[in-house]
Order: sequence, then structure tokens, then C-alpha cells
Amino acid sequence: MVRKAILYITLIIISTSFTVHAAKKGLISAWLFEENGGNVIKDIVSGHDGEVKGTLKWVADGKMGKALQFPGKGDSYVRIDHDDDFNADPYSFVAWVKLNAASWQYVVWRNGDQWPEPKELRHLDIWIHDADYPVFMWNAAQGNGRIEGKTVVADGTWHHIAKIYDGKNVQMYIDGKLEEEKPSGGEIIKNVSPIWIGARPGNVAATGLFDEVGFFKEALTKNELNDVMNTGLAEYAAVEAAGKATTTWGFLKNTK
Repeated sequence: MVRKAILYITLIIISTSFTVHAAKKGLISAWLFEENGGNVIKDIVSGHDGEVKGTLKWVADGKMGKALQFPGKGDSYVRIDHDDDFNADPYSFVAWVKLNAASWQYVVWRNGDQWPEPKELRHLDIWIHDADYPVFMWNAAQGNGRIEGKTVVADGTWHHIAKIYDGKNVQMYIDGKLEEEKPSGGEIIKNVSPIWIGARPGNVAATGLFDEVGFFKEALTKNELNDVMNTGLAEYAAVEAAGKATTTWGFLKNTK
């Protein structure tokens, strides 16, 4: 534990002089949940740090390193301020989750801080049905879209959820396998809303663990997605120091 704490502090100090070069496959943001306290979730790629709201808790038994535990309360989530990066077209969103069975849960929401929302501009919207399977929703130029998954993901085990939008179609991947694909209905509508991880306004929230949440400005292929899922986002962050070898959080994530 002491060794890991020293590594973490050293990484924080060194990272202040790092320049982020082009991350692999258009990775814009990666939240690894390794902070072990405080009210800030670091984005190791481009500084889109998240703010901890409510009573979230770090736990040691994440999918890769630590994870963040969500209590199923609407006031407990991670809020990330708007940036035009998150209006990317195309894009991919990925997350590892270990959710308990519960009535209605949220993975990620991006349509404002109010419920009901004043206007439906759902750019990124993933939630868990009462029957414990995932649902993707979005608003596009030619209408609204929805995909309902088949795999139960709120079952107390780790599952990888990915939404991939290539500019024409939206794909739902669960554990690296394609569940369904539908036409997007045109470009997904952009907005200026923050990202909420683990809840949405109106007291609908996740109950369980989150780890390795990432946002890409590219549509990942199935093989690329599986590599991301298996190797971890740190390998895609490509954080470099001028004149030095590439450095990632991978060693820290795997040191226990």
C-alpha cells in the first residue's frame, strides 16, 4: 500500500510537466477512478476532470485497479462539465460496470441538470431497465432512436458496455459482442450539457461499481473495442513527456 501511494504521488508530480499527444484511436477522455479520495475524478487524457457529488466511495476491487462505488442515490454521481469534444461525430463511449439488480438505473446522461429536461437533446444516454438490461437512447436530426439490449447486466458481475456511433448507425456492444445496431436517423443532436456518470436528474441512479470510463472521437471497430476492453484505457492514453518514453497509468492500475 505504501509503495502504491508513493507511485501515485510521483505520478501526480511528474504529470504536471507532461504534454498529451494524440491518444490512440481518438481517445478524448479516460476516467480510471484511481484517486482513492477527494472530490475530483481525473481525466488522464485531456483534463476533462469530473466532480464527485454525494456519497461515492472508492473500493479496491475494481476491474482494473480501484473502482468507484455508487449507492443508488440521485444526489451521488460524477459530473463532467460540457466541452465541445463531447459533441464528436462519430464517437464511442465505453465503461466497465458491476451493478446490483435494482429498479431503474443510469450509466451515463447528457441532457442537462433538470428533469424532465426542457428539450430532448440526448447526445449520450445509457440506462438500465427495471428488467436489468441496458437501453440506449438518442435524439437525431430525423427523429429519436432507441436500442434495448438482451443481456442482463445488473447481476452483480462485471460487464463492459459500449455505445458506438459512426455517423450513420448506433451500435450496442455488451462484453465485446454486438447486441444490436440501428440507423441513427441522421446526425445525433449536439448540446452544451454536462456529462453525468451514474445518475440522471430525477433521482434515477446506479447501484454498484464503475471503472475505466472513456470517450473516443472515433467509431471503434469490434476488434478495437475488444482490445480497449481487455488492455484498458491507460494503454490508449498515450501520455508522453517531451524527450522521454511514453508513460501511462497502466503500471499504477496493475500495482496492488
